[in-house]
Amino acid sequence: MYSLRMRATASERHISGAERIVQLKDVQSVVKELADRAVSHENGMPNSIKITLEEITGDIQYIPALPLTSITTRNHEEAVKITTLALTHHAIPQQIAHHAIDLIQEGGAPGGRSMRGAMVMNYESGLRIEPDRERGVRATRMDMSQEAGEELKKNLSAIQLSDRAPMIKEALTLASKVASLGTIAEICISDNLSNHTGYVASEKIGFLRIPHLKEKQVSIGGRIFFVPTTINLEEYILNLQQQGCRVLYREAYSRSSQSRHTVPMSIKSTHTPFFFQFYLKISQQILVLNTDDFLSLIE
Repeated sequence: MYSLRMRATASERHISGAERIVQLKDVQSVVKELADRAVSHENGMPNSIKITLEEITGDIQYIPALPLTSITTRNHEEAVKITTLALTHHAIPQQIAHHAIDLIQEGGAPGGRSMRGAMVMNYESGLRIEPDRERGVRATRMDMSQEAGEELKKNLSAIQLSDRAPMIKEALTLASKVASLGTIAEICISDNLSNHTGYVASEKIGFLRIPHLKEKQVSIGGRIFFVPTTINLEEYILNLQQQGCRVLYREAYSRSSQSRHTVPMSIKSTHTPFFFQFYLKISQQILVLNTDDFLSLIE
């Protein structure tokens, strides 16, 4: 298997990025797909496109996708409230939760720009501990299986989100890997001009899709990984960047976890969020909650 990674910039300003894990026979078509994406991105035309191909020589971990909940927020204020409560649900102090939201919207890189990677923040103190505040920390070498991607697209279509399927797939893939590595919680706000959506994700709460978290027509965004004080930062960053990871949909993961030929011993497990018992009872793959229902469950 091979890791394919694309990064597009304009005068060092981040335009877009994407990555896949593919077989050798698919490299040529996926390279074209990533290049086409780079030159047609809404954030502008890049003057530099870097595509990296590397063989994955170590074991690939197979993990289940985080359970996905879409919150039907009505405005920016509701979205911020939902996000703050989701973060404080992980024992992140409220003032640090507010600081994190503001920091992403102001731009985490020097000069108030979006970072190429993520900020890493101590969840108790609010201190940033990533080694490079320009680059941040990038989670790489990951992809969602084809079966999982098709199942996700079908389920998103059922709740009228099929047009957002590619973006949600990439976000869910990254969030699932990040959550599996000991991250307390992640917050992300899109840096795409037309995308006002963000999310909070963790093994405790799943993947919460939160519309209106960003004011529209703003290209600044980013993500923060909240980690415990006891984290081995060097090992954590190494796993984020180097560990190959494929994300399976939960039912496929359950089936595959019983097959030694399909999934190696490096399988990770994830917890089912407490409010996701509702979705299990009604056999839905994606839970949709309005703001009031979500607040009644988490407050």
